[in-house]
Amino acid sequence: MRWASSLVLAVLLAWPWLARAADKDPLDYPIRQYGFMLGVALLGGLVSWWAKVRKGEARAWHLTGLVGELCTSAFAGLLAFWLCEWAATPPLLTASLVGISGHMGTRAITAFEEFAQKKYGAKP
Repeated sequence: MRWASSLVLAVLLAWPWLARAADKDPLDYPIRQYGFMLGVALLGGLVSWWAKVRKGEARAWHLTGLVGELCTSAFAGLLAFWLCEWAATPPLLTASLVGISGHMGTRAITAFEEFAQKKYGAKP
């Protein structure tokens, strides 16, 4: 799965010279757009959780595991959405990357963290 996080980062870094989301604030986006992006991320998290249940890594009746997976997926998807907006990524690609990030969950957050450390260096 390392290739998936590398793919996500490569796509996000592919167009940094493009216009930067027209100086939009995170509060400037309509709730409909956030709702759609969070729905895609949550769907990715649900698919990830179900795959874990099928593999026997999680129990279907363990609701705290599901809630944790969905919260992590929503956060990873939100980060992916903001990075895609920053990089002026096309909407269909943004939705795909948000879903992939939601499915990756903590792996996506770790990839974002590594990206930030490489780009901006570790702060003491």
